[in-house]
Amino acid sequence: MSETTCITGLHRGEAGAFHYIFTLFHPRLCFFANGLLPPSIETTAEDVVQEAFVKLWEKRTRFQDLDGVRAFLYLAVKNACFNVLKHEKIVARHRGENAALPEHPVVMQRLLQAEVTEQVRLALARLPEGCRDVLQLSYFEGLRNEDAARVLHVSVNTVKSQKQRGMRLLRDIMKEPYWRVLVLLLVKCFF
Repeated sequence: MSETTCITGLHRGEAGAFHYIFTLFHPRLCFFANGLLPPSIETTAEDVVQEAFVKLWEKRTRFQDLDGVRAFLYLAVKNACFNVLKHEKIVARHRGENAALPEHPVVMQRLLQAEVTEQVRLALARLPEGCRDVLQLSYFEGLRNEDAARVLHVSVNTVKSQKQRGMRLLRDIMKEPYWRVLVLLLVKCFF
């Protein structure tokens, strides 16, 4: 779906456009929120992200592009997480415990991790299956070449060549002008 079609559909209240945005941003927003909320809190990252999408739907006519939607969603999730943490801090103080809010650099680091992780996941999905499987086993699951070859039922040389080819293709895919969008997002969200 093109950005223009998506934003126009969002303005009109079309479920397909909203679903597209949800699918695009939901995994990275959950990753982001999980990094800000400790597991001991009853409110889950999923709850916080769901509420951000409700707010997006309520304000859907205000957005001109997907960068604005992305910035809004990250800011809504960050603020909701901080509100949950502030509440937990008050509860902890009444129990005689000490709880701290994440610092600004932690939030920025988590936002960057969420965006980069999603971009790597999308780039990996664009690789041929053999390269993708080898990179997944080698770099994300930490298997040695011999072990990856055994799992995939291929030779060690095939694993080495697929790894080399996959990394070259991944570098080419990641050269796309994504970092400009990331900088714009950071500026809109936090400055």
